[in-house]
Formats: sequence, structure tokens, C-alpha cells
Amino acid sequence: MVKLKRPAAETVLNRTILLCVVFVGLNILDAWLTGTALGAGSHELNPFLGAGFGSSMLVKALIALGVVVALVFLKRDRLLKLLNYGMVLVCAWNALAVWSWR
Repeated sequence: MVKLKRPAAETVLNRTILLCVVFVGLNILDAWLTGTALGAGSHELNPFLGAGFGSSMLVKALIALGVVVALVFLKRDRLLKLLNYGMVLVCAWNALAVWSWR
């Protein structure tokens, strides 16, 4: 049986698309967890997001989408993996904040 190999460019494109979707999804999760924590009585630690849009899922998704488009356009999509690790840590921190306030 002959195995067909996928072209390397297609594999890289699929990986980049997956990393983009995960980054935007983690930002939406972060906004939801932030909103839940703020509703439970927690405080926003990021001074840039203290204006109230830090818990808006739509705004966070649009900002994340802008970052993704800029990184792909500038051919710096390898940074998405590192950014995803960072967002996992931020989401874990927010989940801990939600859990501790309940």
C-alpha cells in the first residue's frame, strides 16, 4: 500500500490555522472567566483592561483576531504557539480566581 504524503506547505498552513483558532478561543475564554470573576467580586489586575472592556468577549475576540492577522501578515505566525501558552496560563489564573471566589 502506498502512503500519500501531504505537502509541507499544507501541513504548516493547517498548523497555523489551528493556532489562530486556539488563540482567539483562549481570548474569548479569558474574557468570560474575567467577567465571571469580576461578577463574583474580584478585581482586574491589568490597568489597560480596567476600563471595562476586558470582560467583553466580542472586544477580546476582535483584538485577538487583529493580533492573529498581523502576525500572519508579518510572517511571525511562529509566535502564536508561545502566545497560546501564555493565554493558557492567563486562563488558568482566571479560573483559579473564579474558583476561589465561589
